Amino acid sequence: MDEDRERRMLALRARVKAKKEAGDLLEAPEELIVTSDDLQAASNRTHAEERANEWLEMLDRDADRWRNLAATLIFIGSLLGIISGALILQGNPSELLNTSLFADQGTVDISGSALEDVDGSGVGNVTVQLLEAESRALLQETVTDRFGYFSMNNVNQELHLIVFSKDGYETVERSFIPDNVGLDPVTMKAGDGTRTETDDQSISGWTLENAVALSSAIGLITIVTAFFGIQSAVEIRRGKRYRRSQYLAGVALLSRGLIVVGPTLILFGMVVNVFARDDFEDRRED
Repeated sequence: MDEDRERRMLALRARVKAKKEAGDLLEAPEELIVTSDDLQAASNRTHAEERANEWLEMLDRDADRWRNLAATLIFIGSLLGIISGALILQGNPSELLNTSLFADQGTVDISGSALEDVDGSGVGNVTVQLLEAESRALLQETVTDRFGYFSMNNVNQELHLIVFSKDGYETVERSFIPDNVGLDPVTMKAGDGTRTETDDQSISGWTLENAVALSSAIGLITIVTAFFGIQSAVEIRRGKRYRRSQYLAGVALLSRGLIVVGPTLILFGMVVNVFARDDFEDRRED
């Protein structure tokens, strides 16, 4: 009985060994089971990644829109500055040509009046003499009309003396430099002797030449600073240097496009550019 059992066991082991060698008894791989929850989780992850990508793309589009708006505002404001500067430089050619800067002989026509000290009425028949300042040589002579007015032509624009005299009145001696503005009225006081005056307005005051020079300087500054704004708009469009674009726009604020319209547009452009600052390359590097 034992021997028979032993033979069956040996035969069984032999068959098992043969099947193992043939591969029939290899363990089947574990079956992959996917549940609906796993599918839902994977779907959620995919949607989340898609939404994140869409959000980043939207941010990029918004940054581009901010930069384009900022560049447009600054460009328009700067362009107005260039136009205003050109108009300032153009000025009034007839006035410009009348100044000593462009006059062939450097001469002007002068006029003035002699007024009564008491009631301010004009004093007629007052002798008016134009003298050289150093030599006191007589250059021109005239008299006031019945309303107290007088005029002289072709007077060199250099220091002169002008003398007002009439019997019964003090003689008035005034130093002045002729210009197109005209002389201040001379007050004739009863008495004798000589009264010395200095026409400060003609010697140290504001002249037409000064006004032309200042206007030209303002026009040039307006145009130059406006070109800084044009460069700022270009920098913003490139999206490379945020700080540089803001600095250039700050200088462009000195332009005077339509007085305040241009600088206001540039200022708004700088504010809008702040919202797009993270889209500039130098900000990303920081």
